[in-house]
Amino acid sequence: MNTLASSPPRSWCIAAIAVVVAMLANAYNADALRYLAVDEWFTDFPYGWPLLLNLLDLAAVALAFWLIAGVAWRRQWDIVGLMRPVLAPALFAAILFVPAIAVFLFAGSLNPDLDADELAFGGVIFPIMEEIIFRGLAIGVLMQHFRWHFIPAALLPSLFFGGFHMWQGEGDITQALTIAGITAFGGLWFGWIYWKWDFNLWPAIFLHAGLNSAWAIFALGENALGGQLGNAVRLAVIAGSIVLTIWGRDRLRRLVREPGSA
Repeated sequence: MNTLASSPPRSWCIAAIAVVVAMLANAYNADALRYLAVDEWFTDFPYGWPLLLNLLDLAAVALAFWLIAGVAWRRQWDIVGLMRPVLAPALFAAILFVPAIAVFLFAGSLNPDLDADELAFGGVIFPIMEEIIFRGLAIGVLMQHFRWHFIPAALLPSLFFGGFHMWQGEGDITQALTIAGITAFGGLWFGWIYWKWDFNLWPAIFLHAGLNSAWAIFALGENALGGQLGNAVRLAVIAGSIVLTIWGRDRLRRLVREPGSA
């Protein structure tokens, strides 16, 4: 399942066009909606604005694959990976994040500005939506339907994924580029996890939501750059996830008696 043949040149080109069109639409939809003053509808509910943008991003990718590349809705849904087993990925995440949380509790401090909406949307809902868009749909369709190899399939959406986080630089170009680089690398990492777990999206979702939630709950930094403690633990989680995926994935599946894992 992990070794996929290349698609014919025409299909390869059509798939690339679909992704680029979708990502460019996503890059400019916020500006277009601001021009129409749509963002002002969410004055009393600030998380409604990014929620709308994420929904539009999801629609743009799904529509591009359907209208440009001819990938049916049902086929896209089957590819995403949300219907795959959850127990082994949940245990995988627990092994990584229980020690991380212990370190944050011992050596860090709670975020004094934490609120429930930030944790719910920034920590859980938005990571899930981003994984569906950039890994489940973008990488999943490119690899499973069009038979792209991992590197091009992951690199193309990851570059856009990094670019979409440049706003966190708040006008500082060096900081914005650094954040873009970190999040693009994160996109490649999440994509690799998705691939190596046989296109089960839950491990990447748990990792993404776990890190975002940690940044919301603890005082680890105001953006993706983070501080020393946050970055040290983040690197440990990344390294641990790679090791556990390579040498422990099948053991975890057998442990929870996942179908087909015997």
